[in-house]
Amino acid sequence: MTKIHELKATVETVKWGYYDNSWEPVLTIESGDFVDIEALNHQSGDAPDLLFDEAIKEIYDVVPRDMGDHIITGPIYVKNAEPDDIIEMKIIETKPRMNYGSNVIANWGNLSNSFNREESIFIYEVDLKQGITYPIFSFPYPRPINAPGLVTPVGSVERIPITEKLTIPLNLFFGVAGVLPARNGRVHSLHPFEFGGNIDNKNFIKGTSMYYKVQVDGAGVYVGDSHFAQGDGELSGTAIEGSLNGRIQIILHKGKKLFENPILDSGEYWETHGFGHTLDLANRQAALEAVDFLTHRFDISRELAYSTLSVKGDFHVTQVSNGILGVHCRIMKEAYKNLEVNKESI
Repeated sequence: MTKIHELKATVETVKWGYYDNSWEPVLTIESGDFVDIEALNHQSGDAPDLLFDEAIKEIYDVVPRDMGDHIITGPIYVKNAEPDDIIEMKIIETKPRMNYGSNVIANWGNLSNSFNREESIFIYEVDLKQGITYPIFSFPYPRPINAPGLVTPVGSVERIPITEKLTIPLNLFFGVAGVLPARNGRVHSLHPFEFGGNIDNKNFIKGTSMYYKVQVDGAGVYVGDSHFAQGDGELSGTAIEGSLNGRIQIILHKGKKLFENPILDSGEYWETHGFGHTLDLANRQAALEAVDFLTHRFDISRELAYSTLSVKGDFHVTQVSNGILGVHCRIMKEAYKNLEVNKESI
């Protein structure tokens, strides 16, 4: 019988800025169980009067920062999970913890040099009834963003009201999610990896699943870097960073095949992922992952898979802000609906 667990973000259940396969689990579950989990905004210090609550303030006060920006909730130990098994993380529900979020025009953003490397913060408000978010004020960042978890005290900057009536549809998702890495030692939270991490795929929303290849016993599932909205590319350096409460289901698959990187399943399409220091390298990896996936799932030739990707596959820039760039390849299921499926495929 499946259970519903609760995993709150506290000083005991989060780490800041890295992954480490030596972490002790903060929760143990069975395959198929649900977890009500909290993910926190690592930019909450941009407007602490709007983005802090008592638990977030305590984490900012107590939890050491290390390497990267992201606050990671987990890990969750999945019973019987072993290396090369597959973990499916299904998003059941997400909702904002509070009705404000932060977007950064950052010194690592794609157009930073065109903006004289000057940094700004834009604070967004959420209207849940309308399902939208919109900017309410901005301010020039008072110092370089050169460390995680900086706090801008209320009254220390001039908040410039934004009077333009903009509306951005809410698109709630976890930018960081995955399993713990096989490599020993601390791994920076900035980048996307074969085990997940900071993939930042905006399509990983309610009703979708992401599949990850297990790297260590128990898998070590986690989430973080929660977002209210993001465009493909994450151009300025961040999405609208906002704390989320979500319900996820974690399912263990044995005897299934995943090649290297995580794969998203929306119900209507799959998305393979590629990562690289250039968009060309990321695009090539996403394409090769798609060829491998299609040839294994449907027992078709690599040449046929390649051809169908050229005429039906869509390649999107996932993000250009995470040091290692990301591309995802969207594969529409309708093109392959008449083909027999390999039972070992996810």
